[in-house]
Amino acid sequence: MSDAQTPGPDFSGAGPVEYSPAETQSSGAVGQVLASEESRLLAIPGVVSVGVATGRPGEEAIAVGVTDANVAARLPREINGVPLVITVTGPVDAQRQR
Repeated sequence: MSDAQTPGPDFSGAGPVEYSPAETQSSGAVGQVLASEESRLLAIPGVVSVGVATGRPGEEAIAVGVTDANVAARLPREINGVPLVITVTGPVDAQRQR
């Protein structure tokens, strides 16, 4: 008998690899704040992304991507007790599908 576990998928070859992440939803206050404030945050000039991030160890936060430090300086550090993790990403331009 072997103690080895059944091996997973073989990723050693070339070619596409299927990626099917499990759907996850934020729970509690972060999910509620994200649902209620996402549109308002994205309407602020210079805010290019909003999502869920990890704040302090073991704590979820709202991730906000902004074009520059001036935009970051105008944002609150928390909304309804949920911390914001603000990152200067620069401009974000989505590529069109061909």
